[in-house]
Amino acid sequence: MAALTIGAAVLAGCSGGQQANETLPSASSTTATAEALPPLGPPDFPMPDEAREMTPEGAEAGLRYYLDLITHQAGVSGEPLRDLSRDCEFCTFIANRYDEDAAAGYSYRGGELTVEGMSRPAVNGSTAEFSLSLTQAAVDILDANNAPVPGRGQAAAERLNTGARMTWSSQQEYWVMNQIIVNS
Repeated sequence: MAALTIGAAVLAGCSGGQQANETLPSASSTTATAEALPPLGPPDFPMPDEAREMTPEGAEAGLRYYLDLITHQAGVSGEPLRDLSRDCEFCTFIANRYDEDAAAGYSYRGGELTVEGMSRPAVNGSTAEFSLSLTQAAVDILDANNAPVPGRGQAAAERLNTGARMTWSSQQEYWVMNQIIVNS
């Protein structure tokens, strides 16, 4: 990620501790094939086909794609992050920050997110919840002259305990990001 450390954004708690159902309909239960689906994500960084399957593996691919998209869009545009999320305060915050930074002519150096460990998604109907550990590389925010922006940037952050929740969009056939929670 970039301007704001993901660890600095502690949003809301996870679900109420219910036992999750680990089964989903098979990918073949969807009506359209991946080839027939309209592309999602930026043209230079499209969502992979496996993230468009209503399976636990598809949910994991969707989460990994969204986390990579956070880094990819840093200082470029927040719109793809908004397009692939619903009611996600953290996602909206980051998307707005990226739009503001792009308008100011800022660029990002570093900030890549690395998944250090991830649970198998706890699936309950069309909802998948994750527990994961992230590392964020150091990030510099640079102005139009390639100079560091005062008060911005971040040292590397390790072992960020993170939770995420996604829901399946049967209309567009992809996993939608609903919540990212980070406890540093």
